[in-house]
Amino acid sequence: MESSELSARLRFLNDSAHLLATTTPATSKYLMSRYHSLMFERELEQSDAQRRRACGACGTIMILGWEATLQMESRRPRRKNSSQKRDVQTPSKAIVYKCESCSRITRFNTPPPAPRRKIGSSRTKSSLGTGVPTPSQAKEANPNTGVAPSTNSSSRKRAKTRKQSGLEAILARKKASEASTSGFGLDLMDFMKKA
Repeated sequence: MESSELSARLRFLNDSAHLLATTTPATSKYLMSRYHSLMFERELEQSDAQRRRACGACGTIMILGWEATLQMESRRPRRKNSSQKRDVQTPSKAIVYKCESCSRITRFNTPPPAPRRKIGSSRTKSSLGTGVPTPSQAKEANPNTGVAPSTNSSSRKRAKTRKQSGLEAILARKKASEASTSGFGLDLMDFMKKA
C-alpha cells in the first residue's frame, strides 16, 4: 500500500472505532484491533497518546471510569547496598492504565521533577533580598514620605474603598427608589417602626 492509502485507512479505522465505542463496543474493538495489526504489520510505532486511548491487546477504547481505570503509581528505587544511605534518589512515578475488558496494564513513566536550585552558602544574608526595605532604602525609594507603604496595605485600602463605593451605590439606589414611589407615603416599614 502507498503511504497516503495507508494513512487514510488507519485514520478511517481509528475514527470509526472511536465513533462506535459507546454504541457497539464489539465492532469498535474489532476495528481497533485491525488498526493495531496493520500498524504492527507495517512496523509503525504508536504514539503515547494513541497507546493511552486504546488497549493494545483487545482493542477496547479506554474511556476512563467505563472501560478503563487510571492509577498513579510511585516506586522508590531500591538501594544496592547499605553504604548508599545518603544517596538521594527521587522516586519514579508512573501513570498506570488498566483495561477493564482484558485486564491489561499499560504503564507510562512520568519524567522526574525538575531539580530545585539551591542557594549557595557563599551568599550572605545581606546579599539576599529580604523583601523588607531598610529605612534608608525606603527614603531613597520614596523621598516624599518617611516610610514606603507595603503592597499589602495598599491593596487592602483599594479593596476597602471599592467595598465602600459599592455599598454607597446600593444605598443611593434604595433612596432613589423610595423617593420615586408615590402614594400616601406610608410603607410597611413605617408601621413596623411604630409598633
